[in-house]
Amino acid sequence: MTLACRNTQEVLHNGSKAVLRTCINNTINPPYQSARNPEEEPVIPDTTVFDQDNASLPPAHAERLPTVAECAIHLELLETLFHLRQQILQSGDIDKTMRTTPNRQTKTGYNGDTKTFKDDTLESRRQTKWLRFIEFAVVRFLDWRARLAKEGDKGNAFTLPPLDVIMVWHTFLLNPLLFNKHCRTEKLYEFPLPWQAIHKCINNGDWSFAPQAEAGADSLSLFELFSTWDSYLADQRSDVKSKLSLASIGTDLFDTTQTDLASATRTSNFPSILSSLTSSSTRTQKPRLITREDLGTLPATNPVRAHVEMFLSVDVNLARELKAAVLRQNSFIDKMHSHLWIRSPSLQDTLARSLSRYSQFLLLMRRNRGKMMVPTLDIDLAWHTHQCAASGYVQETKKRVGRFVNHDDSIGKEDLDTGSGETRRLWRLQFGGEYHICGCWDCEMLTSEIEKEFKYRGGADDEDGTYQIDMQAVAERVDYKVRFYRAVEAARRKGHALPVPRSQKPEGVL
Repeated sequence: MTLACRNTQEVLHNGSKAVLRTCINNTINPPYQSARNPEEEPVIPDTTVFDQDNASLPPAHAERLPTVAECAIHLELLETLFHLRQQILQSGDIDKTMRTTPNRQTKTGYNGDTKTFKDDTLESRRQTKWLRFIEFAVVRFLDWRARLAKEGDKGNAFTLPPLDVIMVWHTFLLNPLLFNKHCRTEKLYEFPLPWQAIHKCINNGDWSFAPQAEAGADSLSLFELFSTWDSYLADQRSDVKSKLSLASIGTDLFDTTQTDLASATRTSNFPSILSSLTSSSTRTQKPRLITREDLGTLPATNPVRAHVEMFLSVDVNLARELKAAVLRQNSFIDKMHSHLWIRSPSLQDTLARSLSRYSQFLLLMRRNRGKMMVPTLDIDLAWHTHQCAASGYVQETKKRVGRFVNHDDSIGKEDLDTGSGETRRLWRLQFGGEYHICGCWDCEMLTSEIEKEFKYRGGADDEDGTYQIDMQAVAERVDYKVRFYRAVEAARRKGHALPVPRSQKPEGVL
C-alpha cells in the first residue's frame, strides 16, 4: 500500500517504542483508569473472532481454505504451547525430578576468605527438561494414535487428548508428506484438528489449558506427571528407582551411536534421546528395551509403569522424526509469540489479509511450477492452519495448485533466503504489490484503518482526481487503539488490574 511507505513505518515504529516505554514505566499521560471488577475489564481478543456459522461452512476436511476463526484459535494454541514450554523450563519441581541442581564451586582466597560461584551451566542443563517432555509427548501421542486406530469404525468422534498429545498431533499434520505416509489409511487422516474443542479448553487470559474429561494412561497431565514422578516410585527398591528415574528412561531403552548424537546436536543444542535411537545402518532393528522385570512391583495403575510400557511398543523411526519436527516448530511458535497477533487490535483484519494472501500464494505456486515458494509469516500461519485438516488440505491444494503440496520445514536458511527473494520478485510481477510485510501491531492497524477509509468513508476526490484520506485522523485512531491495547498487555504481564478505555475517543473510533 503506497500510503504505508517505509518512511511512514519508520515514524510509526519510533512512536511505538515511546509508547512501549510509557507502558513499562507507567507514565501514560493521562493514565488509564483501572477496571474495578471483571465485568469492566476489556475483552481481548474479542470473542467474536472465534465465532463461525458452522451450518454455512463445509466441514474442515472438505475442499476449502481455513477460516479467520480457525486461524485465531490456531494462534491461541501456539501461544498456549509457548507458555507451556516456559512453565516447564522454569519449574523447580521438575528440576528436582530430573536431578538438575546447581553445581556451585566454593573457593578460598589468599586471606582465607571463601566465595561461592554461580553455576554457569545450570540454565543450559535445565533445557533438557523440554527435550524430555517432547520425548514423552511423542510416545504418548503414538500410544493415543494406536488406540484410536484400534477403534476402527466405531464412531467418528473422540475425546480431545491432553495438550502434549495435541502438540505432537499438530506437528505431525504440519509435515503432510510424513503424515500421509503413515496415516493415509487411518481414521486419524479424516479428522481435522478440532479447533472449537481446543478453543473451549484454552484460557486466553493466562494461556492455561483445561482439558475435557479423559480416560486412560495419558489422562494425567504430563506436566503434573513430571513434577510428581518420584512419588510414584516411593515404595520401590533403590535400584528400581534408579532405572526408572525420569532422567534415566531412554538411555536404557534405546541404543545411542556417535552418528546419532551428532545428528541430534544439529537438530537442537542439547542432548537427545529419541533423536538418537538407532544408526542409519540399523534403523529397521528394534531398540534395546527395558525388561518387564525392571518395572519391579509397580501396579498396573501406576502411571510410571503405564508410560514405560508405552516406550516398549514405540515406533522408533517415526518417534525420531516426530521429535525432530516438534523441535523445529519451536522457532515458528516463538515468532508468533513475538508478534502476538492474538492480542492485536487488528486481529480479525490481519487474519483475513493472511488468508487472502495465502490464496494468492497458492496461485503463485500453480503458475511457477518447479520453483520453491517461501511464505511470509502471515501466509505461513494460514498455510499451517490449512494443513491441520489433512484430507481437505490434499484435495484443496490439488485443485488450486494442480498437485499435492508438501510443507518442508527442514530446509536450510541459505536456501530459504534465496527462495524468499525469488518469491518476492514473482509476487511483484504477478500481483503488483509488496510481498513482505512488517506485521507489527502499528502497521497492521494502520493498514486496517486505511482499508476502512477506502471501503466505508468514500474519501474525497481532489480537483486533480486524486483520492484524499485524512491521514491525521487515521493516525489518531491508530495511536489511540494501539496505545490502549499495549497498556492492557503491559498490565497483564505485571499482574495489575486491566485498564479501561478513556471516555474521550478520536473521531471514528468505535
